[in-house]
Amino acid sequence: ALVEKGALSFEMAEVLKMCVKAKMNIIISGGTGAGKTTLLNTLLGILPPTEGDVLVGGVSLKSAGVDALRKVVGTVLQDDSLFAGSIAENISFFDPHADLEWVAKCAAMAAMGPEIAAMPMGFNTLVGDMGTVLSGGQKQRLLLARALYKKPSILFLDEATSHLDIAREKQVNEVVKSLNITRVIVAHRPETIASADRVIVLHGGKIVQEIRNPGQAMADAKAQAEAQAAEQAKAAQAATPESTPVPSEAPSAA
Repeated sequence: ALVEKGALSFEMAEVLKMCVKAKMNIIISGGTGAGKTTLLNTLLGILPPTEGDVLVGGVSLKSAGVDALRKVVGTVLQDDSLFAGSIAENISFFDPHADLEWVAKCAAMAAMGPEIAAMPMGFNTLVGDMGTVLSGGQKQRLLLARALYKKPSILFLDEATSHLDIAREKQVNEVVKSLNITRVIVAHRPETIASADRVIVLHGGKIVQEIRNPGQAMADAKAQAEAQAAEQAKAAQAATPESTPVPSEAPSAA
């Protein structure tokens, strides 16, 4: 898949050019207000670019249309929610001919299999306004299972694991990384960033840094920081003067 020249909608609009090769795992990172979600929404056709174009597989989104794009992408966005219905219906997006075996497989890939199995009604458990109350992490994993159910060619995730603990997030990240599809992920956690093929850092609506092989880069940075800390500790110890023992006074004669 090819994505390039997607302009962001800022007051001082900057033309942003990026290329995502097929089956790559790309992380979009940056501080609050950097433009991460805006960029993702532009790539999805939710926000039309003020200039330039978005190309998918070399085809302009303007000519192909947003509907064509949505047939081949899966998404988990920050404001996504579950609907009133069963877990199976939510994962299959109320597909009248749902493949229940694939529903279960998607739940397993999203690390929800054992938890659903432990529920009295399993995949028939009702969720949503009138159903079982789920944790934030459980909701995020069901939304991921829903995105995977479509068998997308491109997966867009916007802070899709922000409510998971580190161990669960690592489990989900390993599954997502193993998928033979293109992944564009907005994230800030080091564990997620380390799993990427490339990291694009945004600031003020434009790319300020690109990191290739971020896992190795983070490992090198950690090793360098540890070496510097050891050197500083050694230097501080060497600079500390040794204390000279004070001789005790001889006892006076009676």
